[in-house]
Amino acid sequence: MLGFFRRYSFAAVVAVGLGLMALVIVGKTILSSGDASTAGQAAPGPGGPGGGLLVVAATAEMHVFTDGLQALGTAQARESIVLTPKVADTIRTIRFESGDRVRRGQVLVEMSSVEQAADLAEARASDQAAQEELRRTQELFDRGFASQARLDTVRAAAEAAQARLNAGGSRIADRTIRAPFAGVVGLRTASPGQYVRPGDQIGTLDDVAEIKLDFDVPETQIARVRDGVEIVARTAAYPDRAFAGHISNVDSRIDPNTRTVRVRAMLPNRDEALRPGMLMTVEVRSNPREALAIPEIAIVDRADGAYVYRVAAAEGGSQAELVRIQTGARAGGMAEVLEGLGRGDRVITEGVQSVRPGQPVQIAAPAAAVEDAPLRPRG
Repeated sequence: MLGFFRRYSFAAVVAVGLGLMALVIVGKTILSSGDASTAGQAAPGPGGPGGGLLVVAATAEMHVFTDGLQALGTAQARESIVLTPKVADTIRTIRFESGDRVRRGQVLVEMSSVEQAADLAEARASDQAAQEELRRTQELFDRGFASQARLDTVRAAAEAAQARLNAGGSRIADRTIRAPFAGVVGLRTASPGQYVRPGDQIGTLDDVAEIKLDFDVPETQIARVRDGVEIVARTAAYPDRAFAGHISNVDSRIDPNTRTVRVRAMLPNRDEALRPGMLMTVEVRSNPREALAIPEIAIVDRADGAYVYRVAAAEGGSQAELVRIQTGARAGGMAEVLEGLGRGDRVITEGVQSVRPGQPVQIAAPAAAVEDAPLRPRG
C-alpha cells in the first residue's frame, strides 16, 4: 500500500513540472509576438512615421565669392621717426615719458643752448639798432639830407643784422626737438644731462592710427592687385580677429631676383591693437562676384567629379536625387556652383553618407534651429 502512494506521488510531481514548463514557453511566445507588433507600429520606416530617411537640407542661394591670394606682410606705422638731435650738445630737458601721446608741434626735447641764447640776444639787439638806423636814414633821404649811397649802405647793414638774427633763431631751433606729427612716443632711451650727437636715439614717434602693410606678390598674380582691392589680414597676436583694409599702392618695379612686386595696403587701427613690426597673413580678395553657392559639406567628391543629393518631389513625399555639379571657388564653408543646380534647389547636408539615390527622405530642421525654437506648453 505504501509503495502505491509513493509511485503516484512521483507521477504527480512530474506532471505539475511539465505543466509549468509549458506555461513558461507559451508566455514567452505571447510576449515576443506582442513586442514585435508594437515595434512594427512605432517604426513603419527607417526615418520615422513617414517612412523616409531623416536628413537635413540647405537651399542653394547667391553668395559673394572672391579670388583669394595669400601672402605674408609686415605691419608699419603710417608715419614713424627716430628722435635724434641735429647738433651735438647736452640734453637740458626731456618733455615726454615713454608711451605718451603727443600733438603735432609739441616740444619733446630741449638741448642746452645758453651760448646760443646769448648770441641770439646780441643779434636781436643789433638788428633793432640797424632797423632804427635804416628808418632815420630813409627819412633824411626823403628830405634830401642823405645821399642814395648812404641809404644803400644802411639798408645793407640792416639786412645783414636781420640775417644774423635769423641764424641765431635757427641755431636755437636746432636745439629744440618738436613732434612733426601727432602720435605715440616709444621707450625713452636718454636722460637729461646726457651728451648726445646727431644720430643718437632719444626715443621714437609713431603714428599708428592707420597701419601700412607691405607684402610681396608673384608677378604672375599682378593682375589681381590694384588700388582699392579689399584685403583681410590676420596676426597670431589676435587669432580671433580679422583686420579689413584695402590696397593703396603697387610698386612700379618688379624685383628681378625674386620675380615679385611689393604691394602696400592700409589698415584702420583705431583701437591701436596693431603694432609696427607685426607679422601678418594677408588675403587679397580680388574679383568679387555673386554666384550660386551651397554648403561645402553637401558635396560628395568622387573620381569622376563632384556630386550632391538634391531633394526632389516624389509621390507621397520627397526622395534623394544624385546630381553631378561643377564647382568653382570654395571659401568660408561655401562652394560656388557653376553648373548642375538652380537657385532654390535643396541639397542634403547631414545624412549624406547614409542616403542612396531614389531613397525617400524627410527634411528635419538643423540642430541649431531646434535649440532656438520656443518651448510650447503641453496640452
